[in-house]
Order: sequence, then structure tokens, then C-alpha cells
Amino acid sequence: MTVLRNMPTQLILAHAPWLLGGALIICIVACAAAGLVLMAAGETSGLLTVLLGAGVPLGIFAMAIKRDQVIFDAHAGTVTVQRRTLFKYKNAVYRLEAVRRAEVDDFSDTARPILTFHDASAPYPLVEAYMSGNGPRRSATAINDWLKAYRRAA
Repeated sequence: MTVLRNMPTQLILAHAPWLLGGALIICIVACAAAGLVLMAAGETSGLLTVLLGAGVPLGIFAMAIKRDQVIFDAHAGTVTVQRRTLFKYKNAVYRLEAVRRAEVDDFSDTARPILTFHDASAPYPLVEAYMSGNGPRRSATAINDWLKAYRRAA
């Protein structure tokens, strides 16, 4: 996740797989263009190229590309986790007082940031996919630093 805004009253983190999404869009456009050129030349295989060559990556794009955003809002006293795909939108809202801290959920060589709570609630993953690199740890550190400053000011 990337920190988009880090102010005393608000922390916003977001994750969007731009590289994978961009690669799928390039594949969709290239296959659609090739299929249309074949169809214009009178080849019936052009229709199959458009349907399969562009349709399969479009289906993957629609189902797999998710944009995740987490908003810590001191004024409202809430944490909002938003998930959006091409067809679906989900959000979860928690009270800031209920959030204990952010931790890192490790799986093999990958990880993801999660929120833990003061009560017996299960940890909530801020992104559904596990990622390699230091991004999940940097996200958890940014959240914990912001929560510490928020609690000192309160």
C-alpha cells in the first residue's frame, strides 16, 4: 500500500495493481486490434481472436483487479476500508478506539498489512492479496505511527 495522505487528522493508504492492470489493457487492445484487422481482411478467425484474445484478459481484469483504500479519519473517529473492482464495491467501517494496531501477516516470502482490534474480533486484512517486498511493513509502520500520534493528541 502507498501512503497518499499523512496528516494529523487523516491517513489515507491505497493499493492498486497498476502494472498488471496496464499489461492486461495492452493485451486487450492488441488482441482486439489484431482481430479487427483479420476481420477487415475477410478472415473469420478474426472474430475468435477478438472474443478470446480480448475477452479472456477483459474477464481477468474485471474479476482480479482490485483497488483497496484505507482511510483513518480523526474527525469522524473511524477507519474505512474500501475495496472496488470493475463491478463491485465493498467497504467496512470501524471505530478508531476499537483498533489496537496494524501488524503484518506473513505467508512464505509475501505479506500483507492487517488491523488488529482490542476486542476478540478477527484481524482484518487491508488488502486481500499477499505482496512481496517491504510495502506491507512500511504500511503497518505508517499506520502505527499515525495511531500513536492520534492517541497522544486525544
